[in-house]
Amino acid sequence: MEVDNNTNEKKSISRRSFVKITTLSLAAATSFILGIPLVESLTSSVKKISNRVFSKLAPVKSIPNSFTPVKKPDKIHFDKIEEDAFLRTEKQEDVWVAKKSDNDLTTFSPICPHLGCRYNWNEEQKLFICPCHNSVFTIDGKVVSGPAPRGLDTLPTKIEDKTLYVLYEKFEVGIPEKIVIGH
Repeated sequence: MEVDNNTNEKKSISRRSFVKITTLSLAAATSFILGIPLVESLTSSVKKISNRVFSKLAPVKSIPNSFTPVKKPDKIHFDKIEEDAFLRTEKQEDVWVAKKSDNDLTTFSPICPHLGCRYNWNEEQKLFICPCHNSVFTIDGKVVSGPAPRGLDTLPTKIEDKTLYVLYEKFEVGIPEKIVIGH
């Protein structure tokens, strides 16, 4: 009588099965490791929206009234903190502030909505003028003339402890709608 050796001994893994299991394990580990940046990029847009930080501009009392005795907005420079992955950098930005009273302030982005140039205040004409394509705006941000498709972009502000804070945003240029594209 012959005894079947296969039933009494433990089954061993064949070379083909070992290579197959090892390859699938390595592929799963690689997919997991490479998938981390993909998931991070998908969730980073949610983080960018939730990490909106207001930057401190100036005490409200230190901003001159823009309408009396003369029409003149105030250009305010401030430091903005930018976070990109693990890097945290400080960037200097500026905004235009038109103040009617301590509670009535309008903050404008310094970027022309036409093609993204930086406009300036013309003291003689009492108007904002973009040097690139001659778009002209009033102190209230309304378009007077030029190719600009909309008025100046206003920025969200808040006043806390008698200090003006701004949420610096970037907008799509060249279109009539005001669409936020970054912070």
